[in-house]
Amino acid sequence: MQLRDLEFLTTLIRVGSVTKAAELMNTTQSNASKILKKLEERFGFELVVRTNGRIVPTAEGQVIAERAQAIVMGLRQLDLQARNLRELRHGSLIVGSTPQLSRAFVPNVASQFMRVNPEVSISIETRNSQVLIDLVANRQLDFAVGLLSSEDTTIECVPLFDVHMLGALPKQHSLAGKSYLTAADFHQQDFITSSMLDRSREQIESFFSAGNAKPFDRGEASLSYARIHMVKSGLGITMIDSLAAKEYSDSDLVFLPLLPSIEMKVWLIKSRLSLKSMIHEAFEQNILEHAKNFAMEVN
Repeated sequence: MQLRDLEFLTTLIRVGSVTKAAELMNTTQSNASKILKKLEERFGFELVVRTNGRIVPTAEGQVIAERAQAIVMGLRQLDLQARNLRELRHGSLIVGSTPQLSRAFVPNVASQFMRVNPEVSISIETRNSQVLIDLVANRQLDFAVGLLSSEDTTIECVPLFDVHMLGALPKQHSLAGKSYLTAADFHQQDFITSSMLDRSREQIESFFSAGNAKPFDRGEASLSYARIHMVKSGLGITMIDSLAAKEYSDSDLVFLPLLPSIEMKVWLIKSRLSLKSMIHEAFEQNILEHAKNFAMEVN
C-alpha cells in the first residue's frame, strides 16, 4: 500500500465518483478501480458502496478513510516542515553568552540572522563561561559564546577572536597621559578588580605578581560596566576588556593598553553529540563570518 492509494481513497469518498476521483488523481478509471480493489483486499472488507448513483463509504470504510486522511495530511505537513527547514524558514535556537558578549556581539549576530531568516527565533541566555560549557555539554544550549574552552571530548570549541584588557581611568588621573600602563603603574593605586568568577581575575593577578605591584583593593565587580561606574564615581582605577571599552569610547574615561598585554580568546562552544540541522550550520557559519569583522572593531 502506497501513500497515493490512501490519497485516492480520501479523494473517492470526497467526490463520490470513481471517474472524478481518477481525473483528480491523474489516472485512468481502470487503474482507479484496481486501487480500490487492492485496498479492499488488504483490509478484508468493502470500503464503499454505490447508493443512488453515488459512491459512499461503508461504516468500516468511513473509519479507514478518516485515518487515511489524517495520515495524508500528516505526511504533507511533514514534507512542508522539511522544506521549511531546508530553506531555513522555521526553527529556533538557544544561544548562551557571557555578560560581556551579550551586550553587543551575540545580539548583533542573532539580530542579523533573524532579519535574513524571519521565521527563525533565537533566545539568548547570559551566564558565566563555565556554566555555559556545562549547559552545552547537557545539550541545553545549541551554542555558547564564552571566554573558556573545554577539554571535554563531547564539546567542540572554535576560536572566534581575541580581546585584550585595558586600563580604565578618569581623564584627569595622573596616569592618563601615558601611552600604556605597566604593572608598576598600578602599584599602591586604588584598584577595582573583577570578581573571582571572572575569567580575567587570574590573569590580572598574574600581571601584578609578575611586576611586583600591589594595588589597594577598593572593591570588586563581575561586570565591566559596574567597574566603569565605580571608576567614574572616583573610587579608583580598573581594567576592562576591549569589548566593554568600545561602548565607553566617548566617555570621560581614558582606556590605555597594558604592557605586557593581557589577552583572552573568545570561543564558540558547541556539542559534538547534538544533531545539527541546516539552521545550526547556517548560524555557525554566520557567527564565524561576523567574528572576523568584529575582531577588527575591538582590537
